[in-house]
Amino acid sequence: MKYTYSLDEVGLPMVSVVGRKSAYLGELYKMGFNVPKGFIISSRGVNDAIKDLQEEIHNILSSVNLNDTTDLEKKSDMIKSMIIKSNLPEEMEKEVQERFIELGSNYVAVRATATSPLSGASFAGEYETDLFVTKENLISSIKRVIASYFNPRAIAYRILTHNEAGMAILIQTMINPTSAGTAFSIHPLTEEPDYVFIESSFGLGESVTKGMVTPDQYIISKSTRSVVSKRISEKSIKLIYDFDERKIKSIELDKNEASAESLSYQDAIRIANMTIAIENVFKRSINIEWAIEDKKVYLLEVRGVRRLYPEF
Repeated sequence: MKYTYSLDEVGLPMVSVVGRKSAYLGELYKMGFNVPKGFIISSRGVNDAIKDLQEEIHNILSSVNLNDTTDLEKKSDMIKSMIIKSNLPEEMEKEVQERFIELGSNYVAVRATATSPLSGASFAGEYETDLFVTKENLISSIKRVIASYFNPRAIAYRILTHNEAGMAILIQTMINPTSAGTAFSIHPLTEEPDYVFIESSFGLGESVTKGMVTPDQYIISKSTRSVVSKRISEKSIKLIYDFDERKIKSIELDKNEASAESLSYQDAIRIANMTIAIENVFKRSINIEWAIEDKKVYLLEVRGVRRLYPEF
């Protein structure tokens, strides 16, 4: 395989090749953590995908005015349109389609992953993520995610900081969760290290990570592995994928469901145990994204708590 790696082929030394997100998930996948199966288009693959456009991209960016939002957005749109209209290398497209078939899933998530060892606000949410991508939409989704490397804020950040970190693309079996959210191995506000702090809501986890609901909160003691406090919120909506309309929809919840617990006691403990185990692997405080499907807890992402460990 020239352009791609299976998730079980990658690990921590490969951040510059497969991206930070993929490298850490690959490491944990090989250790037996419940990470959805997947593969990665390497940073070389992403570079090859836009190789023939590089000179034109350089010419467009050479005259960009970062003080003029309209100019920045116009040039961003020009570059993204070029990428979306272009063709991937034939060999890459064939390889990607073969990898997709190997996953044995009708739907995948397509995510950008930065190849810089640095983590910070510069990359959080800058690039696109596509969910519930089918085989027929896979190539167009990949091009859309590559194009997001040239989103206005990402362009501005790279020019201002001279940080030319590349991009790889992580493609994984899509989890369709009943509940999802985040967990911290240290309290994100008080920084107490003796507890796991979980935020949870119904449906897709974007409702939590994008602040669309006030999530349920569970605090679990690391020493006793028990829930020491919880706050159940009224979660007005949930995000679901409508398979008939083929799109993600926001569904309003009735008062009973809105006020119901999005996690059972046992699942909160399972998420806490996973969070503690990952913290022990990396020997530092971590923040994860998780999802529950068919009573299984899946690990979707892991990152360091940036304020404490900006290098992770």
